[in-house]
Amino acid sequence: MISVKEYSDDIYVIDSKYAQLWVAERGQVENADYYYGGTRTVPYDSTDKECENRISYLKNYESGLKNVFINDVIASGSLEKVKKDLPEGYIGSKVGGGRCIIRPKSKETYDIIMDTSHPRHCEIVDSMFRDLGEFLNDKNGEIKLTPDFGRFVGLADMLHKYTENVLGVKCEDGGCGGKASYTSTGIIEAIEYLGFGKDKSIPVTLVGSDGAVACAVLEYLINEKYTDIAVCDISYDTEERRQEAERLRALGIKILPAEYGKFTAPCLERGGLFIAVTVGGELLNSDLSVVKNGTTMLMAHNEVITVNEESLSAIDKLLEEKDIKIVPGQLLTFGGAMTSRLEWFFRRSHNEGETFNKPVAHKVVRLAVDYLFEKYCMGDNKTNIFRSVYDLV
Repeated sequence: MISVKEYSDDIYVIDSKYAQLWVAERGQVENADYYYGGTRTVPYDSTDKECENRISYLKNYESGLKNVFINDVIASGSLEKVKKDLPEGYIGSKVGGGRCIIRPKSKETYDIIMDTSHPRHCEIVDSMFRDLGEFLNDKNGEIKLTPDFGRFVGLADMLHKYTENVLGVKCEDGGCGGKASYTSTGIIEAIEYLGFGKDKSIPVTLVGSDGAVACAVLEYLINEKYTDIAVCDISYDTEERRQEAERLRALGIKILPAEYGKFTAPCLERGGLFIAVTVGGELLNSDLSVVKNGTTMLMAHNEVITVNEESLSAIDKLLEEKDIKIVPGQLLTFGGAMTSRLEWFFRRSHNEGETFNKPVAHKVVRLAVDYLFEKYCMGDNKTNIFRSVYDLV
């Protein structure tokens, strides 16, 4: 029997052996088919208030906002071209934001959770997931999660041992096989929709280039023969990734200096297309005076800026001073959430032996990007798109 308390409206805390598991639901949509979101680990010494603020932000401005977009895409009729290939129930579905954060009970546990090579990693994660799965089952499918903290594969399958209310499971079990490739497709479609493919000589700068999503975007740029690519990631300074940095240099790709928590001037001053797939928060910590007019900045992270008037006003001021376009992450990275919804309805209705249709899922993400970019991103560059989308929350 698990120990669960209702911390506040729509936030629950599961007291597991090695960690407290905070779960939130009802982000932005009432009377939804279910509430969905990802999972994140927070420092072991985070306070209750910090956990509450964190999970509330994530369920509303990340999971909630993405599902507002997806609900809009479906209701708009934008998926008519692929409607016959979609699983029963997908058209007409309505999903709201959910979320889970994990607060380990000690620094030792935190370190073990974040280190897949540790001999106790699987034991501790399995213990947490057993309790989390029981909680999700007790909620009768009202909440569904994807455990995607850290750079680990197979977490969704670990949770799937204990509950059906997990998305992103392996293809053999009817799943989409992980979300990173669908997120990458969203970013790639944004590049193409904005017309950058017409001139492959423009400068393209990819920051945070060594993560799973960014690596797929980088391979796309290489395969499409863009001729002026620069990348930036703190990982290239480590011994493990030096070989990758050398591989990229051999392809003619520039490696630019990186600094944690900000974008460096050599990255910002190149102009053209600037793509950031980073941890978030860097934009307003950087010297933006060096950004060239005409730059398009695709900020492929859901926490690009803090959601407050000070940050929004700073973006207003930047757009007054510079002729640039800045696209928030939620309009770029919803592909994983959209595909996870496809997975759920597919798993409910598919025939034995039938596998998840990945090509259709990628088409769905591309159609959704086209619709949302036409709606939010094709106006005057002075428009603060952050304000436009955050007003939906």
